[in-house]
Amino acid sequence: MPGIGELMPHGQGYRLSDTTLLAPLVEAALALNLFILTHTSEPVGHRYRGKGDVTPADFQAFITAFPAVRVVAAHWGGGFPFYELMPEVHAAAANVWYDSAASLYLYRPEIFATVARVAGPQKLLWGSDYPLLSQHRMLAYARASGLDASDLALALGGNAMALLGLSASRSEGAISTREHERM
Repeated sequence: MPGIGELMPHGQGYRLSDTTLLAPLVEAALALNLFILTHTSEPVGHRYRGKGDVTPADFQAFITAFPAVRVVAAHWGGGFPFYELMPEVHAAAANVWYDSAASLYLYRPEIFATVARVAGPQKLLWGSDYPLLSQHRMLAYARASGLDASDLALALGGNAMALLGLSASRSEGAISTREHERM
């Protein structure tokens, strides 16, 4: 198991900003070299089932309290990448990655290129939120995003390999770009 999560504070009865409660979990993640995946939600926009209330403020409190832990912010971090335009937020988010799960329901495809410009292409992680959305549909969505080929390759697997500490030789069993195209 390379990580812990998906934390779902709104469904599990706590706040991500409750750093006293979460300190033992983070301590374990650090000791075992695990990342933490957490649900995040944008505080504006349409309501949808499962949106939750993990806001950018809660997320900021968590990553500020625990700067050493690697964190994957699901669903584009609830808009958190845009706050990375602030130097102090960008510094606090040094160990943060953003996944694209369910983004088809949340944002236009250019979210990929926009987040790459704001937060850096090395922070993009492709996700589908399968079985809610098919992998084929989310792959087509990512390809329509306007990312250049090298940034798309990072988003579709290169960044996940780096996050998981996998080398190119260890990833021989990973899905190739050609196989992705058949999905």
